Amino acid sequence: MMENTAASSAALAEELRNVVRQAEALLQAIGTDKDAAVEALRARVYTAVDTAKGRLADIEQQAQLATQRASIAAEAYVRERPWTVVAGALAFGLILGSLFTRSLRQ
Repeated sequence: MMENTAASSAALAEELRNVVRQAEALLQAIGTDKDAAVEALRARVYTAVDTAKGRLADIEQQAQLATQRASIAAEAYVRERPWTVVAGALAFGLILGSLFTRSLRQ
């Protein structure tokens, strides 16, 4: 569940970065046009870009905190149940090994 949240947060952050890049490119394309409507549009886009950058920073911070919480939870689980983790890793290794050798035989 945490992996999905972190992945979706990362995807959202990347999409927001793309929007910010496109908005900044639009601002550069508008250039220094002195038309009042263009100046109003420019001001609105600057405001939107600043808001997006703030939200992006929040999303990145939340993703980092979620990653830290997951790491702490995993470490606590390993400390509380070391033999369960060892048995799980052994089982996973055996399954992977059998799949690998089976694919080599075919």
